[in-house]
Amino acid sequence: MKKEKTALRDALEALLEEKLPAAQIKSLKDEGYLLKKPTRKAALAISIYRKAVSGDLSAVKELRSILAAGGAGETYGKAVLIVDDTGS
Repeated sequence: MKKEKTALRDALEALLEEKLPAAQIKSLKDEGYLLKKPTRKAALAISIYRKAVSGDLSAVKELRSILAAGGAGETYGKAVLIVDDTGS
């Protein structure tokens, strides 16, 4: 099972490092995203960012997790407790 997980991880990492097609690069550029390294990983980051900005709490949490851990899928740090202190 460990070999399968490693093989899958390697395949996903290779896929994410692939360069984006020219049409997708142009589309992102037209939207104002100037990518130094236009890879599928960059497109995925933009996608998560867009969802987070639109208010998708799970995307916000995923961004926080990625940034705190230095990589996707790893979670370090403390849990966040949201307290409603508006008095409503």
